[in-house]
Amino acid sequence: MMKRINIALIVLAASALLSSCIKDNYAAPAETFKGAFVEKGTGVPFQTAIGNTGVRIRMMEYSWSETPQPYDMHVKQDGTFQNTKVFKGQYGVTPEGAFVPLKEEVIDIKGTVEKTYEVEPLLKLEWVGSPVVNADGTVSVQVKVTRGTSNPDYQQAVEKGWLFVSETDYVGDFSYSPNYSTRLSAAEIPLGQTITVKTGYPNGTSGAAIAFPKYQRKYFLRFAAKTTVNFSNTERYNYTPIVEVTTGR
Repeated sequence: MMKRINIALIVLAASALLSSCIKDNYAAPAETFKGAFVEKGTGVPFQTAIGNTGVRIRMMEYSWSETPQPYDMHVKQDGTFQNTKVFKGQYGVTPEGAFVPLKEEVIDIKGTVEKTYEVEPLLKLEWVGSPVVNADGTVSVQVKVTRGTSNPDYQQAVEKGWLFVSETDYVGDFSYSPNYSTRLSAAEIPLGQTITVKTGYPNGTSGAAIAFPKYQRKYFLRFAAKTTVNFSNTERYNYTPIVEVTTGR
């Protein structure tokens, strides 16, 4: 009797092992979803952060379930995105960022699907002129912040701003120098006016600025500001494009 039980257990174990080795019939994800975010009305690339504080594209695959697990992808700093490993299917797609919210759109993804999203940024940030390297080892920039939308539901007050500085072109709230960047209060960012901002005030624009090293070095600058609105409990800034400057005296 015991011998029969042992044989049965061996057969079951072998069956389990065999079934675990059987190749599944699902094709690997090979569809492409790509595109760009641009400012509505101008077509200018929408500037954002990378990662969780930038533009998030939430995808819900309705092909298999009415309540699927969300799949999130993020866009590049210039607002472009590309994912070449998407399963073929029908998706509910909802972008989220520092712009007037967009409704979910159901998209059939098969082969290559390209999409351009025209968005209304909460704030529009523009450089005025070029950066100036000062004699004291700092850099000054000029920037203007205006409303990016006429939608009254998204015209909240400006909360804060930053002149982010980094040694790489991956510069923003996700990666910046804690010494050379400058934090601004809401009062220091009057809408519609050109303001001058100096590097080296990470704790606010008081006291002495932290100068760049005396030897020549390349840095990347980006101005960012946000209103009091957060999305999915996440602070998301509007940005200028990146500018490059070489310091050194």
